[in-house]
Amino acid sequence: MSRPVVSSFTSDRWEPELGIIFSSREGFAWASWPETEVAIRLGRHEMVAAMMQDFLAQDALGKRLNKQRGVED
Repeated sequence: MSRPVVSSFTSDRWEPELGIIFSSREGFAWASWPETEVAIRLGRHEMVAAMMQDFLAQDALGKRLNKQRGVED
């Protein structure tokens, strides 16, 4: 088994229970939570990476459009 590659994401307001750890193992992306043994296979690494990129692009667009309209996050 290959060693997982791990990165962590938390919200602007850090709360330990909200932390998500993303890892890549044997061609699949996984999500888990600190201090738990729960890990969920999200799908093939390439598919999940593309979905995450799409999500971030949509998020950035939404922020730009809201800024133009004077709406705060």
